[in-house]
Parts: sequence; C-alpha cells; structure tokens
Amino acid sequence: TNIPFLLNVFNNQKFLSGAVDTVFIDENPELFKLPVRKQRAQKLLRYIGKPTRGWRDVILQSGPDGFAKAVRRHPHLLLMDTTMRDAHQSLLATRIRTLDIARISPFVAHAFPQFFSLENWGGATFDVSMRFLHECPWERLEQLREAIPNIPFQMLLRGASAVGYKNYPDNVVHE
Repeated sequence: TNIPFLLNVFNNQKFLSGAVDTVFIDENPELFKLPVRKQRAQKLLRYIGKPTRGWRDVILQSGPDGFAKAVRRHPHLLLMDTTMRDAHQSLLATRIRTLDIARISPFVAHAFPQFFSLENWGGATFDVSMRFLHECPWERLEQLREAIPNIPFQMLLRGASAVGYKNYPDNVVHE
C-alpha cells in the first residue's frame, strides 16, 4: 500500500501551501522515508475472518441435486463473474500470473460471496498459463480454491475445441 507515502505528502508544508509543481516528489526525497508499521490488527482479522457462506457451501452440503433445487428456488438473478478468465484474456492477453490473481482472491471471497460462480479457467487460460507464463493451470486452480472456498468455479469449454484453438477429434472430447 502507498498510504504511508501519501501521509508524508499530505503532511508536507510545501504541499499544504499549494506551492508544488511537477518535480515536487523529486525534490523531496524525505517523502519516501516511511515508518515501519506492525499491522497487527490486519493480521488478526485475516486469521479470524472466514469468508461468508456462498453457493459452493450449498453444493458441499446438499450435493448436486440439492444445489440444483436451491438454484431453482432462488427468487433473484444469479450472477457469474468472468473477471478471472475473460477480463484478463480480453484485455491483457491472458498474461496475469497466478501470484497476482491469488493476491486478490481473498478479497473476492469476502466481498462477493453471493456470486453464483466465478468463471476462472478455460478458453485460453489453460494454454497460456503453461506456454507463456510457465505455470501449472491445475496449481492455479488449487491456489484459487484455497483462497476462495465459498464460490463455485466455472470453466469456459468451447465445444469440440475444448481448451485448445482448433477442434479435437470426437474421441478426445467425448471419451
């Protein structure tokens, strides 16, 4: 976080007087002298805070049939978030590393437990994680599941091309 830096800026007399220009930060290296903070409260909250129950809890407790019944009984629109697959596939050529997705995952689990599902793999994510990021797509899913225990995961499966870029033979897709 850049909060300590911003506090130094906001407490700087030159900044407070409005007498700054585009080289203000360059001319004030003391702004980068940041206090070391012990974030005890934040660590405690992470330790004791469990994500709110979500749709995955329904699957785990009631099984697939109970889940299907709960979905049919649900009176409101159910939302699937595609950020972890489509957003970075469409905007960033699927180059977001597992490390980066894993960092935001606890926030997703706590802030969006009402999501019906997260579409976080399939499409190009499988190939790109191996070929360009040199990561294991299965390890990515394991890390995300650990960080997001309460929301079901969903996969984009493109018919006969599955997770590739051209159609596979029928025996690969169907058997």
